[in-house]
Amino acid sequence: MEQSLSIAILAYPGSLKSAVYGLQDILGHAARISDTGMKLDLLEDFSAAVDRYDAVVLPPSAGTVRLEEVPALPAFLQHLHGRGAVVCSACTGLTFVAAAGLAEGRKVTTHWGLEQRLSAAYPDLRLDTDRLLIEYSDLITAGGLMAWVDLALALIERFLGYPVAVATARHFIVDFRRRDQRRFRRFLPELRHGDASILKVQHFLETRSGDDVSVADMVRTSGLPARTFQRRFKLATGLAPKQYLQELRIERARDLLIETDRPVSDICFAVGYNDPPSFVRLFSRLSGLTPGAFREQYRRQSDMAGQSA
Repeated sequence: MEQSLSIAILAYPGSLKSAVYGLQDILGHAARISDTGMKLDLLEDFSAAVDRYDAVVLPPSAGTVRLEEVPALPAFLQHLHGRGAVVCSACTGLTFVAAAGLAEGRKVTTHWGLEQRLSAAYPDLRLDTDRLLIEYSDLITAGGLMAWVDLALALIERFLGYPVAVATARHFIVDFRRRDQRRFRRFLPELRHGDASILKVQHFLETRSGDDVSVADMVRTSGLPARTFQRRFKLATGLAPKQYLQELRIERARDLLIETDRPVSDICFAVGYNDPPSFVRLFSRLSGLTPGAFREQYRRQSDMAGQSA
């Protein structure tokens, strides 16, 4: 059996029982067919200290989410996120992500019917309810009431691999519609290394990778001496700080190539580079394809997958 995976489903008051139990069924099945040891916890108490998790999932609710009924949950999410957990929400679960301040200026999604209410309560929240799923290395948000299925498949693809996600979707006879062969090479950085100072920098980069970020900015964020930061960053992530930022930016570029029709030059500027030819060379080196070829090959494979479905 492979290394254990730990996921918590947060069964807050009013959470949709079909989603809570469905998440257990789908994730448990994926663990069995992949022969991966999985610790799958169903949590209802958000005040006690807990172990570190690979991911925590906020299912949708059957009605209106009332934060006053679970006042400890936003801080609980902040605590787990600060220890390296990927925080995931479906539909109304985004309310707790917003209350915890984990979106940090990034686009997130939920049910379109919640857009006006959440925008009024959290003016800095950037909602894109046209998208079914929006994924970052530390945060995944899904749209409508049944989008917990897509969220579960995203987690399976991330932690157990694409073939296991496809096999699971077929077993439950659900459409793996959010994407097929989304990337040919993924950058999913390690967040569970236990170095809080380095994790703080990783979270900083998740929200600032498109800006003019320097290693000096990372050092200041970490609060460590420069040489100590360099050593510990490489030890925790396996990459030097500049390499890590490059990988993160190119991963963002892959997302934009897949999900939009924006010109390559626009994507270059959006992910933090100012020289399109240099960006194309870097993308080609890290991805094995030029940006244009990557987009075209992805679309060909998506068309083939749709024809064979």
